[in-house]
Amino acid sequence: MKRRNYKYFVCACVLVYIYYFFGVSDYLFSKNFEDDFDYPLNVDIRSIVSDVMLGKKVSVTPINYYPYRFLTNSGKCSTIEKLDLFIVVKSAMDHFGHRDAIRQTYGQQILPGRTVKTLFFLGIDGKPKSDLQKRIDQEMAEFKDIIQIDFRDHYYNNTIKTMMSFRWVYEHCSTSDFYLFTDDDMYISVRNLLDYVHERDDASQADAKPSKETNEVETSGVTTTADLNKDELFAGYVFKSAPQRFRSSKWRVSLDEYRWNKWPAYVTAGAYVLSNKAMKVMYVASLFVKHFRFDDIYLGIVAKKVGVTPTHCPNFYFYKKAYSKRDYKDVIASHGYGNHEEFIRVWNEQNTGV
Repeated sequence: MKRRNYKYFVCACVLVYIYYFFGVSDYLFSKNFEDDFDYPLNVDIRSIVSDVMLGKKVSVTPINYYPYRFLTNSGKCSTIEKLDLFIVVKSAMDHFGHRDAIRQTYGQQILPGRTVKTLFFLGIDGKPKSDLQKRIDQEMAEFKDIIQIDFRDHYYNNTIKTMMSFRWVYEHCSTSDFYLFTDDDMYISVRNLLDYVHERDDASQADAKPSKETNEVETSGVTTTADLNKDELFAGYVFKSAPQRFRSSKWRVSLDEYRWNKWPAYVTAGAYVLSNKAMKVMYVASLFVKHFRFDDIYLGIVAKKVGVTPTHCPNFYFYKKAYSKRDYKDVIASHGYGNHEEFIRVWNEQNTGV
């Protein structure tokens, strides 16, 4: 009898462990994303954004302003100069080789009839007089292409880096037609990217009608009528997935942090492009959307609440696409180029003599 009770006890312990370890209760008690997505703030954010961009006063107080400072600036961009593309490279402090490789490739590429500029965005290591910071200071003095922000740079602060980058371009470089946000270990083809965005632009203009079209846009559980926003491009590799609740996962999200059973459609954070209007709309909207620590998910939430639809582009690769000269002909972005020599070789082979 005692042996049988012991078996029951062991089985019960195993079940409790599974229930706890795999976050079963979180899955059971999560809210239905399709029916009840009211991530805060639960207001008509589209209308608020429209009023803010028209210079009107709004009655809703922003809840998500990051109180960090830009420790450096750059004369590479202004609110007057017209750009075709501005590239934001999110870089780690000690990635000197990554930045040098980018400067030798797409960061200095000259395309006829196009104006493209690139800046690197870095955090800090918390040690203002460290040898690492001294090297950064020297690099900034030499190249004048680094914007450093006074927040601790680590994985769970990626949203801070991203949204501070949005803030900088919104305040200091708001005249570019398009903005590419990318990590420093991505292969990037600026030529293919510009071909892609301008082909979409041409198609949108060809499809445009003289009359003003409207579209039902769902934001924060409220359905409102808004202009059909063909010029609000937010594109890259789009995912539709669900939160991980496993307690051992690096990407675990509790119900306290996010109550719903699915994520909004989101663009993977390694590389994505926004039109001028989409950048402005999403930055202003973010001031009224609660912070979330995963930057790609957060931008997906912001896009959902303000009515910007992420666009999937198959030529953005969130993984490292196997290289061949032919297979990379249309690639815009590919992850996994931490080897600088390989990156430079691939980029040169794709861009020399084109």
